[in-house]
Amino acid sequence: MIEVRDYPDRPLSDRHSFQLLLGQVGMVELEVGGRPVRVSEGIVAPVASGSWHHYLAPADNRILVLDLPVDWCEALDLAALFDTSCDASRSGGWQLPEVLCRQASKLHQHPNIAVDWLEQVTRYLGEHSAARLSRPRLSLLRLLPSLRREPGRRWQVAEMAGLCHLSEAAFARQFRALTGLSPHQWLKRERLSEARRLMLESSSAALTEIALHCGFHDAAHFSRAFRQEQGCSPREWRRQQVRN
Repeated sequence: MIEVRDYPDRPLSDRHSFQLLLGQVGMVELEVGGRPVRVSEGIVAPVASGSWHHYLAPADNRILVLDLPVDWCEALDLAALFDTSCDASRSGGWQLPEVLCRQASKLHQHPNIAVDWLEQVTRYLGEHSAARLSRPRLSLLRLLPSLRREPGRRWQVAEMAGLCHLSEAAFARQFRALTGLSPHQWLKRERLSEARRLMLESSSAALTEIALHCGFHDAAHFSRAFRQEQGCSPREWRRQQVRN
């Protein structure tokens, strides 16, 4: 099966037969067999048959996914190629040339050309060394769910960086590369999202209680942040949702 997928912004785990992922738009972060892999535009990465892998996409993405039959893998010796490509595994995947990426964009509509494309890919990988790619920080993927679970905690950059075993500067760079936002901006977005959820879930909950639970200093701080994002106060927004 060949299809284009968009992966969600939450950590998930899966296990299945041999699979190839090719980034087309955005990226998805993987951990396959204990190794980190960042599948971004033009990067092809394997997922070994039966291997547990964990993934998360920090933003909009489009990933071409090839679920390959065992006989294809054996005929093309795909598993052996990727299993022995240790450098590629450590660097996060293989960078494919533009011509192969253009051809790949048609695979889900014309699967009959997949075998020829795979043969070209294996030939290319056998003849060329992959460009070194920066390793994703999988520790960040493990941190994000913790931040979401405790929105009311007074998270500090130094604390978050320490949990990821990074300096504050390196953490900030990696965090922005993964999410597109600074840690402060991301926390604010998540706290407001949680506040909206709580306001919808319990129309009687006091706004001050919701504000403190979601990590805002007080109701006034919450109201300012909410108005900046939504263009109205929390109270007005809640009334609108009730009317709708």
